[in-house]
Amino acid sequence: MLELDANLPPGALCAATPEPLLAALGPAHWWHGAEPYLDQDTTTGAVTRWRTCNDGPAARPTDPNDGNGQTGTVDDLYGLQCRPGVHCGVVGENAAPDAATATVAIRYYTPPGAEARTLFALNAEEAGNYLFLSEAEGMLTAKDDAGHGEATLTCPAEDAPRLAIVSLFGDRLALSLGPARADAKAATGILSGAANLYIGCRNQRPRLLKTLGSALILDVWLFPGRALLHSDAPADIRARKALQRHHLWASA
Repeated sequence: MLELDANLPPGALCAATPEPLLAALGPAHWWHGAEPYLDQDTTTGAVTRWRTCNDGPAARPTDPNDGNGQTGTVDDLYGLQCRPGVHCGVVGENAAPDAATATVAIRYYTPPGAEARTLFALNAEEAGNYLFLSEAEGMLTAKDDAGHGEATLTCPAEDAPRLAIVSLFGDRLALSLGPARADAKAATGILSGAANLYIGCRNQRPRLLKTLGSALILDVWLFPGRALLHSDAPADIRARKALQRHHLWASA
């Protein structure tokens, strides 16, 4: 039996509800990898909608995802299961009103020997550019398709879920993975205008199959208009700490 002479955060409790974390995060959308939020076709098991815990936009299958997206489990982990070379992604349309300033955090698991490849993309389609996060060959990379900025970190070797945070603040890009952080500064603003959030893929195109990997995506958070990694505002510090606590206790 494990006994701790301390008060534990709500995320440490079995079957804890998401409300305490939502309160600590402030304005954000949370696609939570839990059964109540991942709707499935009763016949095929395909994910038909991934609802947020609050009033955020639901993420629905992309056009190439013709029933490919399924839920997956590893021990007590549960989420959207991606498969190599197969479109399994979903998209939250117009999730970010202005992608010039935004933060996306993602909690995911990559099986040993596999590659997550594309984890998400914040796609400002009218502006003709998108920012994506990808894991391949032991490296985690956040970069935009137009080549304005890139931040890369080495993935830890342990077999465990990971929490990555990506922030955009005009011409500045930051990526964190656990205690590690990488920053980049572009010559111009990286994204602008309204953006869709793609989870597990980059866009609606049926190709780009080599960018699709094996991630089990557990949680995704979007903070529109907030650059958590570029801010020392109390609300943003509180949100960063809340994400880290959730990841620690949810992965324990």
